[in-house]
Amino acid sequence: MNHVLLWVDDDWDEIAVVMRAFKRAKIPIDVRVASDGLEALQALHLGGPGDAPLRPQVIFVDLHMPRIDGFDLLRALRELPETRDIPIVVVSSSNSPEDIRRSYELGANSYLVKEHNALEPGAAIADAARYWTQLNRVPITDQERC
Repeated sequence: MNHVLLWVDDDWDEIAVVMRAFKRAKIPIDVRVASDGLEALQALHLGGPGDAPLRPQVIFVDLHMPRIDGFDLLRALRELPETRDIPIVVVSSSNSPEDIRRSYELGANSYLVKEHNALEPGAAIADAARYWTQLNRVPITDQERC
């Protein structure tokens, strides 16, 4: 079964590392990328003409991005009924206790610090993706039952 993960980050080098890590870990996952919070909200709610809104199993969010940053995206996603229950994992280079506290207050389900392991780049992110897409269980909605 292919699971959908939305990765929201403006660092294309980081995205490339993550994509290689998912491939190396052989995680059956369909990764969609948004370069900031605005693109993420558009994919989740507006879509294109005739497109259904994206409903990922989990959303991984960087904090520091242009236009709509990770904090504002967290706030918006938790306020909207359509996205309120989607697990959100913050992935940031910040290890600041204030950023961690604020992320959880805004509704993050997990907070990971980007740590670069030269031997296994992106391995921790791949482990987190495996947990949220394969091990974690969420309630099934009425629409999914049909």
